[in-house]
Amino acid sequence: MILDPEEWMDLRRFRALHRAGVSIGAIARETGHDWRTVRKYLTAEEAVPPAAPPRKGTQPRKIDPLAGVVDAWLRAGIGLKASVIHERLVDQYGFAGHYPRVKR
Repeated sequence: MILDPEEWMDLRRFRALHRAGVSIGAIARETGHDWRTVRKYLTAEEAVPPAAPPRKGTQPRKIDPLAGVVDAWLRAGIGLKASVIHERLVDQYGFAGHYPRVKR
């Protein structure tokens, strides 16, 4: 189970209670977390917060390497439609993306 930063901070506050002799089970009941989760975060050597989930959109888009080509076609003033641009990208450059990616 990955805790959000707020829950993680709550568990860190209970570290002093644990050192004072309060059981992990009692802390788990108080926080509503499994005792294994409480033990994991209380016995950790460092105060390292849980890793944040990966952000959506961190991978490069398939159209990014060909953006310069598309820009050049659009600046040429030929008035190409998105469907024609997609067809050209597939035929000339082996573009593997879908039409809506080109349309955007």
